[in-house]
Amino acid sequence: MKNKPIYVVAMLALSLPNCRKLLDVPSPQDQLTATTVFSSDANAEEAMTGLYIGVMNSSRTLLNGGMSLFGGLSSDELANTTPNPFIDPFRMNELTPDNIYCSSLYGTAYNIIFTANSLIAGLNSSGGVSPAVKTELRGEAEVVRALEYFYLVSLYGGVPLVTDINFQTTAKLPRDPVAGVYAQIEADLTDAQQVLSTTYLSTSAYPGARTRPNRLAAMALLARVWLYRGQWALAEQEADTVIGSGMYQLEPGLDSVFRSGSREAIWQLQPVNSMLTTAEAAAFVPRPGFRPAYELTGEWLGAVESGDLRRVYWTDSLTVGSARYYYPYKYKLTAVSPVDTEYNMVLRLAEVYLIRAEARAEQGNIAGAQADLDTVRARAALPPTTAGDMPGLLSAILHERQVELVAEWGHRWLDLKRTGLADAVLGSEKPGWVGTDTLYPIPAGELTANPGLYQNPGYQ
Repeated sequence: MKNKPIYVVAMLALSLPNCRKLLDVPSPQDQLTATTVFSSDANAEEAMTGLYIGVMNSSRTLLNGGMSLFGGLSSDELANTTPNPFIDPFRMNELTPDNIYCSSLYGTAYNIIFTANSLIAGLNSSGGVSPAVKTELRGEAEVVRALEYFYLVSLYGGVPLVTDINFQTTAKLPRDPVAGVYAQIEADLTDAQQVLSTTYLSTSAYPGARTRPNRLAAMALLARVWLYRGQWALAEQEADTVIGSGMYQLEPGLDSVFRSGSREAIWQLQPVNSMLTTAEAAAFVPRPGFRPAYELTGEWLGAVESGDLRRVYWTDSLTVGSARYYYPYKYKLTAVSPVDTEYNMVLRLAEVYLIRAEARAEQGNIAGAQADLDTVRARAALPPTTAGDMPGLLSAILHERQVELVAEWGHRWLDLKRTGLADAVLGSEKPGWVGTDTLYPIPAGELTANPGLYQNPGYQ
């Protein structure tokens, strides 16, 4: 992909035979050039659709199942049930720079970033795309780029910051510091929320779909970023706007949360591969009679309170031989249905409530934090929290995130790292744990191709 005009690749992705179209658009024309791609609103929309297909057409990548699986294994919520030389290192936190999945997470992220950069550059220089469409699509590309960089910096630390399309110069970029990567994420999301509409873009084929980020999606992601950066007031401010918009509500039925029409959804991604629905269902839900490839750990099962409905609706189990296996069951469909009913949930309202709860607790707003925390707990049929001071509330919120966000985008793994609890929690559960395991290794192939890069501590 790096050696071709990425906008052409994005457009041609629309014609792949194993993809279901994200938008109700005509087939792309052959021999597209940059001038053609950005000559009209319709062609530019098709190019943006190509970006989303690129995100969803491969599984176990950062934005399509990889964070849920590998983040879950790296933390204390998932374990693989069958030995695998490429999977075991995630569970045991013994990754090496030549691990194929670790390398794929890194490399595919930069492919998507380069696609987003190409779209932004093409839109900025286009004279054929209307100003309204130009700014809307630029905002969408910025959100996708920000999301990729958020996970890259969370997993690897400082990474090369690529924001243009000149491969000759970007191929040898050094690693930017963590603060520099976050600054770009914040800039992208700040611009995106200024140019995106609050109204979701949809088509006649998928009316009401929330499969493209709007202004509030950019704000929800920025709220998370501010939380990770310890900017409590800013995190609360962004979360306030999302919650106060009135556009979202917690689904009262837990089985409805991850469906395509979920009222809790702030941003979802539609599966495009004709052989499966969501990457999470493909990874976690076993075939009848077979043990699941991954199971929920005893640590996670023990953390769930008695009477918690999430244990009932978001997990399942089966017995194979004499062993009973419990596995994540948020996504339930393992075969393509005539009408898509489950989409990958990127951002949802429950997380925003927990973001605001933590931000409020950190600022000493105990009553406000309790109210947000109890909103999430009530949906799970749990009583109000008994935590009444800042330390107790922060611990209760972290516990609620552990249960509410299980097997979802690696939240538990990132929470343990950002709160400084990884050593205390994982050091007692994983025999080979060392402090440097909080970062994944920079892939060996990247170090060979770019001598300006350096390896993370603890890896050879």
